[in-house]
Amino acid sequence: MTMASAHSFYRLSARFYRLSARLRAVGVLAAALALAAGVATATTATAATATAAAAPPYNCAPNGPAGSQTVYGTFGDASVIGWAGNSQGVVACLGGSFWVDTSGPDGGPGSASTAAVTGTTYGYGVYDDSPTTWTNADGYLPALVTTFHRDGATISITNFGDDVTIGGHAYVIIYSRVSVTNPTGAAISVDPQASAGLIPLNSAPDAVPPHSTVGHDYAVPSDRFGGSYAYPSSSAIVAAGGFDQHFAHMRGYWNSQLAGIAQITQLPDASLIDAYKTGFIYTQIIRSGDELKTGANGYDKEFSHDVIGILANLFTQGYTSNAHGLLDRARYVIGTQTQYDDGVWTYPWVWAIYLLKTGDVSFVKANFDTEGSAGKTEPSIEDTAHLIATDRSGPGGIMEETNDIDANGYWTIDNYEALMGLWAYHWLAQQVGNTSEASWAASQYSSLLAAVNKTLDATISANHLNYLPCSMTEPNTDNRCVNAEDANWAAPFLFGRWAWDGYLFGAPLSGPGVSLIDATYSYGFSRLTGKLPANTFGGYPTQYYSTAYNAGYGEWGLASNDYRDQGILSYEFMVANGQSGPYSWWESQQFPNPGSPWTGTHPEAGNGSSPHAWGMANANMVLLDSLAAQRSDGSLIVGRGVPDSWVASGQVISLANFPITDGRHLGLSIRANGNAVTLTLNGDQPTGPVLFQLPAFVNNIAHASAGTVNEKTGTVTLAATVRTVTVQLTQPGPSS
Repeated sequence: MTMASAHSFYRLSARFYRLSARLRAVGVLAAALALAAGVATATTATAATATAAAAPPYNCAPNGPAGSQTVYGTFGDASVIGWAGNSQGVVACLGGSFWVDTSGPDGGPGSASTAAVTGTTYGYGVYDDSPTTWTNADGYLPALVTTFHRDGATISITNFGDDVTIGGHAYVIIYSRVSVTNPTGAAISVDPQASAGLIPLNSAPDAVPPHSTVGHDYAVPSDRFGGSYAYPSSSAIVAAGGFDQHFAHMRGYWNSQLAGIAQITQLPDASLIDAYKTGFIYTQIIRSGDELKTGANGYDKEFSHDVIGILANLFTQGYTSNAHGLLDRARYVIGTQTQYDDGVWTYPWVWAIYLLKTGDVSFVKANFDTEGSAGKTEPSIEDTAHLIATDRSGPGGIMEETNDIDANGYWTIDNYEALMGLWAYHWLAQQVGNTSEASWAASQYSSLLAAVNKTLDATISANHLNYLPCSMTEPNTDNRCVNAEDANWAAPFLFGRWAWDGYLFGAPLSGPGVSLIDATYSYGFSRLTGKLPANTFGGYPTQYYSTAYNAGYGEWGLASNDYRDQGILSYEFMVANGQSGPYSWWESQQFPNPGSPWTGTHPEAGNGSSPHAWGMANANMVLLDSLAAQRSDGSLIVGRGVPDSWVASGQVISLANFPITDGRHLGLSIRANGNAVTLTLNGDQPTGPVLFQLPAFVNNIAHASAGTVNEKTGTVTLAATVRTVTVQLTQPGPSS
């Protein structure tokens, strides 16, 4: 094949794969449930005894056609363990089981490889599907703890990965502990029934004395960071240390990584802090080197727009470790894997975030109009911006027809993404001093915005719409958005970026994309009344309950009047109703399964990948922006998406190490006390004014101890030098 035809083939096959992943989920899960009694790839014999002759109740294995398998457990559950940058994360399932992939480079579950996925399921036959809790150790660490009761004992199974060097080579070793606690006055005997291949690290007895605990420790290698050297011997793994030693190393490493990004240290809903931390950690485990994969299963590869979204969140959080390598890799992905057009169009935006946060002008200049060594397949920032102009082949000068929401159409999302990319490019051109390109980009932006507004106004008028349609040229009744439960009705509100992210970079905003935000949220949610609970946007075929993007769909709410807290409210819905692993979400989720032994409300099925890195990135980005957001003009927005319930007396919100501009960081706290709300800043001084604008402030400010007050917008504007302000409310916040 020629290079061009190879790209066309890849683009077509990748799009088919992504769409089919969403469509195949129900049938695949049905097959998985049928296999639950005995997984062919799992080794079901017990390592130490012969008491597990019957198939164990756990299931954690690929359950789809060769080359596109998705790994999950008996109840549609899946999470991930492993180490930062490992070649292949380990899928972990309910009951303490986990899947170690042995497919080799580029052949893991969901990689789109044509090779069969191979691997081994490990687990413990002692697990019996009785009522179970499944959590992260310390609330957020990638050490998953399954706890249940059996034969009078409390049993917990903990699994995690650690980076271990043996014989000069780096490995990921999975460590497990089966802890058996006997609360009774008589001895109890419990055999963990470890599957074959798990290496015992100690020789704990099955007998547990009264009021005592016995721990059985095991290990198994899972990854070589892309190396081709042999795995270590069992004796070498035992000699490398025990469970406690490696748990301490794992905990210390991840806590040090979290210390390097923006920290959410206190919230009225503490579960969101753990979700935020876990999302960052899972993203690092799912990635392979500089490859920002979407999942360790299902979507075990890079997708162009996913990579941009994941990287945008990392930079917003202040994560810039090997940022040059990550940006170089993103350039390669959008240049060679253009299965989704919008990944190319939004490429300048991620560079703009990077420059805003770091001030690294020299690296931006080096890539602004210079391609990589492979030429056009490693495009410059300029190349991608000019491609937007080339791709304006739709009616009236809008963007071309695409498959960017897994169906063909002139999608509204594409046009707002293109606008975001053009304006980000305009801003970058200004920063590097390229006035001609800055002028070109501003002209293209104005032209495209005019075309977008004219086309949308015509569609809205002709069809008597009171909402922003998901298509530029059709009402929602004429395409996939006819289904109220198809979350793509809100696609522009997340993937379009423009109304909120464009505002952060000073873009001129006008038209239905601004004026109809509140009306569109109201329209979409009203259609879902009686079909779905509040604060979910629906899902995708054929899993219509919710999605990993559920919080992200609230992003444009930050630019609205009435839905500014939607991102946080929808994130809370995800935590309360959508977890398919501890703080893990499938891209699309089915209705809850009342038969699952996992306590709480959890989907019975899902598709895509879980954890889904792009979904977690969007959720954590909207959470952080809701608390604090940096604008390109130096101004800092504080509290714009904070729910009114979080302003009850005694509630505290606090951030530390929040990145502002040019490598600076600050901390802040918001404390409510009766009718008073106090903002305190510490650390580096912002380079512009602070806009303190809780939704609870709108038409509700009696007095502010500093700054100027705009009661209509609910904004207290502070000079950059001000360190604290107390705002007295006319009406008190809700009672705590």
